Amino acid sequence: MLRLFGLLMIAGIVCLGCKPPETETTSSGDADGETEKVVATESLPSPEKPEEAAMPEEPAKPEEPKAETPKPEEKPAEKPAEPMETPQEEPKPEATPEVDPNAAAQPTPADSVEGLMDEAPAPEAKAEMAKPEETTETVAVEASGPVEMKLTPDNTLIQFVGTHVGDKPDPRTGKFGKFSGTAKAADGKLTAVMVTIDATSIETEFEKLTNHLKSPDFFDVRAHPEAKFESTKIEYGDDGTAKITGDLTMLKETKSVSFPAKVTVGKDIKLDAEFVIDRVEFGMDYSPDKVSKDVTMTIKVGK
Repeated sequence: MLRLFGLLMIAGIVCLGCKPPETETTSSGDADGETEKVVATESLPSPEKPEEAAMPEEPAKPEEPKAETPKPEEKPAEKPAEPMETPQEEPKPEATPEVDPNAAAQPTPADSVEGLMDEAPAPEAKAEMAKPEETTETVAVEASGPVEMKLTPDNTLIQFVGTHVGDKPDPRTGKFGKFSGTAKAADGKLTAVMVTIDATSIETEFEKLTNHLKSPDFFDVRAHPEAKFESTKIEYGDDGTAKITGDLTMLKETKSVSFPAKVTVGKDIKLDAEFVIDRVEFGMDYSPDKVSKDVTMTIKVGK
């Protein structure tokens, strides 16, 4: 029983975490008269062990580094505050917009436009234009010399108009798309005209009419693929109108024809003429009772 009591004492001391005072107990033993001494000091080592077991309660110390951790967090918070100050230092570029208003004052294009208008007065321009007029006079002098111009579909029109006999003439217009020639002038007057026409290049508004005109009833282009005109005489009247006479070849016939023309000679030659020929005289004698034998010709050079 005494041992049990000693163990309970030790357990209480362990729970209270303090050292018990040293005590000695004696008890009477069995009939043999033996005595036992219980020294409380023997139980002392056991309380020291609980103190070591109680040491785990000191982990409160690691809690202090936890409190220290927020401190480094406060330091980085102070650092971002520093960059916030840097944008405030950026008002320096605002000095540039102050210069921009000066540049903005340069929207003086309006002032410059006014200046241009003042610098280029109309009378001075007219004075400068007078000089080219003098050059035009020199051009007129050059035009009095020999002039030669090539005739092509780009600068010349050769057109004809045929009509039906009766109350409904139904004029039909045609032209030639291919030809070449020359026109010559000297001393401001036309001196010669020559042109070779590709008869196969007839063009009209109607395909059937075009094919019919190419047939033997009219131009017979397979047998006579070309038509020609070459001037033999050019005379001027008092009104300045030129009378052009020359040889016209179509089909098997070559006939002399004459027609009036308005002619202007400069750097180039301009000619405008309209006249009538009799197609039957050239062997083109298809149905004169249905199709008029008179064909109106229009010639324009320098169109």
